[in-house]
Amino acid sequence: MGVWEEEKLQQFKEVTNYDESTEQEKVLKLLRVCNWNLDSACVRYFDNDFPTLLDDETLNHEVNASINERPPMRDPFNGAGIGGSASAGVFDNRFLDLIPKLPKAVTISNNWKFQIGILHGQNINRGHVSMLAPVVFILMLFPRLLWALGWGLDKLLGSTFPNVFRFLGYRTGPTDFPRRPLYLTKEEISHYDIKNYIDETLGETSDLPVFRGGFNDAFNRSKSELKWLVCVLLNSQSDTSRKFVKTYLNDERFIEFVKRDQMILYIGDVSYPEPHEVGQVYCAYSVPFISLISNVSATGTTMPMMSVVSKHQSFEGDKRFTPEERRKLMRRLTRIVQRYEPQLIVQRTDKQEADLSRVLREQQDSAYQESLIKDMKKQEQKKRKQIIQQQQLEEEERQRESSERRKRLRKAAIYHYYIQKYNRDTSSWIRGEYTTIQLRNNKGQRVIRKFNKEDTTFDVFMFVECRDYLLAHGDQSENCAIKVLKADSKDEQTDGPFEYKFKFDLISPMPRLRLNPDREQFLAEVGELWPNGSLLIEKVDEEETDSESDV
Repeated sequence: MGVWEEEKLQQFKEVTNYDESTEQEKVLKLLRVCNWNLDSACVRYFDNDFPTLLDDETLNHEVNASINERPPMRDPFNGAGIGGSASAGVFDNRFLDLIPKLPKAVTISNNWKFQIGILHGQNINRGHVSMLAPVVFILMLFPRLLWALGWGLDKLLGSTFPNVFRFLGYRTGPTDFPRRPLYLTKEEISHYDIKNYIDETLGETSDLPVFRGGFNDAFNRSKSELKWLVCVLLNSQSDTSRKFVKTYLNDERFIEFVKRDQMILYIGDVSYPEPHEVGQVYCAYSVPFISLISNVSATGTTMPMMSVVSKHQSFEGDKRFTPEERRKLMRRLTRIVQRYEPQLIVQRTDKQEADLSRVLREQQDSAYQESLIKDMKKQEQKKRKQIIQQQQLEEEERQRESSERRKRLRKAAIYHYYIQKYNRDTSSWIRGEYTTIQLRNNKGQRVIRKFNKEDTTFDVFMFVECRDYLLAHGDQSENCAIKVLKADSKDEQTDGPFEYKFKFDLISPMPRLRLNPDREQFLAEVGELWPNGSLLIEKVDEEETDSESDV
């Protein structure tokens, strides 16, 4: 055992921790069967998959024989032999093309659809007329050896070159693959249902999970889901195919074999165009025909691809339908599946991880987008809030400025009234030119004041306003209050759009009258106040005081 094999064995031991004293030989055989692929070997070890080691080793020997028989190639860089012995280690990437590959599996073309209705009426059971058959017959009369030679070559190479020997007239058996399909009209194809054919042949409903769809659909599903595709081709015009259905396809082991690994079972009747196209693409020279297709590689060291892993045909003679032959075929199919299944397990695991990573990325992207949208909404809300706050501040500033201006205008109006009318001399007024009004507040305090006939009701309100302002600053001298009024109102004008609002009402009790502060209404026009009257001072808002007048 070479250094590379010892390293692989040591790595296998670290992963599985097997018992060297009892399992050393089985482990070595398992590694050889798996071509020293640790992933496949570990899977089979933990599944206790040892009973088929001998069969798999035989299969591997067939694959590796072509490699071992080649003369060893020398690596020009390190001198290591390639393809000479197992001790050579992993194949160099430059020589991967030398590794045997499985036949490539492909989808079928849609050319068969264009033949529908064109070749109707040609029967595939008429037999094939060979162009050279008369010539061969004449030659047969002279040396019978020529006929014997052709017959022998057909037995040896007929499966490899079936069309050549069919052209020469040697192959016309009932199990041969037909040259063209029998049913080509749309009406005939519309009634095609292979499951009904199987059930009618068996006389009962079969448990076979037959794929309902075309071959390409089954192929693509097998490729995407990394499952086995079992392709079975039959000929409904052949007794051998009916016998095959009753024996092989009705075998419980075959049904369990398909269901156990959830294989995709495609069954087609070559009397119809699509299955016939499948048989031509996959070189079926005889029906019944069984093929195993999967996304694997021959040795597990190269990139997997959809490949034809196994083909079985030539079910001629009664001996091929014995129970022993069925068991042999099932053992063969089972060994092949067990050999390549680890590759599919690894691919499914990688696919699940990739799908999980994709889902996680999508979730992360979705979460990021949601977070981004939330941040944008927060920014917009914050911006709107800032705009609203700015508008509120501006509105408060406008209100404050408006309030300050109203205060100054109020003081200016009081000051002008004080200068013009508050302290004027009334001793020279004669009766009939003035009225005497008694003003009384809610505290019982009263004052008697003379107003000229040219004074208005607004002047009465201004007198009360001026007097209240002066009383509110009773702790200061009147001159100081007047100086403050003058200082605050020197730049303000009382005339104009300013509307003076008083915080009290003047009411005449007898008769009851609520006086309005009108600049145009003279007191001589108000009968309740001329030539004398009495007014009560009522506050409009008890909570508000003349604090706005404070300096």
